[in-house]
Amino acid sequence: MIPFALVAFPSLIVIINPVMVTSVFITLTSNATPQAKRAIIRKTTIIAFIVLLVFAVSGTLIFKFFSITIGAFQIAGGIVLFSVAMGMLHATPSRTRQTPEEMDEAMNRDDIAVVPLAIPMVSGPGAITTVIVLSGEARAIPNMAILFLAIVVAMVIVFVMLRNAARIQKYLGPSGLNITTRLMGLVLAAIAVQFVIRGVESVLPELAAVMRAAPRL
Repeated sequence: MIPFALVAFPSLIVIINPVMVTSVFITLTSNATPQAKRAIIRKTTIIAFIVLLVFAVSGTLIFKFFSITIGAFQIAGGIVLFSVAMGMLHATPSRTRQTPEEMDEAMNRDDIAVVPLAIPMVSGPGAITTVIVLSGEARAIPNMAILFLAIVVAMVIVFVMLRNAARIQKYLGPSGLNITTRLMGLVLAAIAVQFVIRGVESVLPELAAVMRAAPRL
């Protein structure tokens, strides 16, 4: 349980990247009233929590439905997370989270809580991939409980940071936000590589069995 928790909590928090979410929130709500901002924050965190919870519960079903092994998904998920990490290291949002066109459209939306904040900024492809991989690794009720708790903790952190977005912007400033994002990107890159390593370790025995079973020329 402890090794699983040491992976689940930091990986989910880092991939969501509350710092970058807060930066986007500040941009999109610059003209909103305090009451409207509070409503957006509540709706964003609730919807993102539901999305991640659904994929955490249905992760194993997805594997079975598409006949995907956990090792294959770990490798693919690690590659996706690594691309997100590269964007974070350059302090720019990855296109897997949100494209510039989507950002421009969001600036003109009346309700930005669902799109783009909840989806894809908080519960984007990276976060969904992470919870699916972790749910596939859980294999036991205690570990699934840890995964659910990690989702709750991540949403609480997002909620608290969005509620204090103005203070965070004041104390960190643009440079501080960029530095924090780069540090989180470095951590995420390491986690992504670890996912790939686990996937390769899982797939190698299967490949060896196939090679042994293959007829020799």
